[in-house]
Amino acid sequence: MEKADGPWPLADDLAKLHDLVIGYGVHIQTIAAEQYQKTANGPLSHMALSHLHRIAIVNHRAVRALCEAGWTPTTPTMIRTLLDILVSTYAVASEPENSEYMGFKYLGTGLIEGINDPDTSAELLKIDNEELNKLRKQLKAADLKRADELIAGYKKPPPYWYSPEISSPGTAINQKMPQLKDIWRAFCGSTHGAFIGSLIFSDFPDAAGINPEQNPRKTRNATIASSRLLLDISFARGQFEGGADLAEYKHIVTTYILPQRGRA
Repeated sequence: MEKADGPWPLADDLAKLHDLVIGYGVHIQTIAAEQYQKTANGPLSHMALSHLHRIAIVNHRAVRALCEAGWTPTTPTMIRTLLDILVSTYAVASEPENSEYMGFKYLGTGLIEGINDPDTSAELLKIDNEELNKLRKQLKAADLKRADELIAGYKKPPPYWYSPEISSPGTAINQKMPQLKDIWRAFCGSTHGAFIGSLIFSDFPDAAGINPEQNPRKTRNATIASSRLLLDISFARGQFEGGADLAEYKHIVTTYILPQRGRA
């Protein structure tokens, strides 16, 4: 067990995969942003996807930072977040006819909860209503009707912001993204929140301590999982907003991700 102080840089092949996936995501982010350079924000779907995509890139970078600093066992929380971002991206982008309404739901659910919370201060209530109305004004008539029904029918926080259109993240992944079933099984609530989840990315689960240490085997697993999820988030956004390079996506998967199977 390595006891020296880090950092412990990623192996060259993992560093290349990490950077390629970020480059792919930034490329799609740039193409999407260029479509709305002359407008303040763009459609609500664009606003939602841009926010989700940025968080995904940040989480992916954080996984590397944690691994190199000796905190690989903590990365499952970041990877689970990437899974949730992927499902949210799917919820916004999977059905173009519903994308503006789902963009409104993603951006507005917290505001709706705020204006219905009896503990919300008068000052914050005013701000929440103003921000919610800004979102409403960007919707066309049919989506505005659905949004107003959502606001009027609010009773309690939903299980997920995308409920009831999608019942759960597991349903979305198992039914629509079967290539990610193995990742989901490793990071779903029953695993991630249980005892095994706290040790799944430690090279030394029987001797886990409170100090940073090198975890070369599990660092490989964490980097691959994070890279695959960011790649799929980027590709999903690119398919919806334009700019998805299928050839490059396949190249990264077949050249840098699939050959990693069995190496950890």
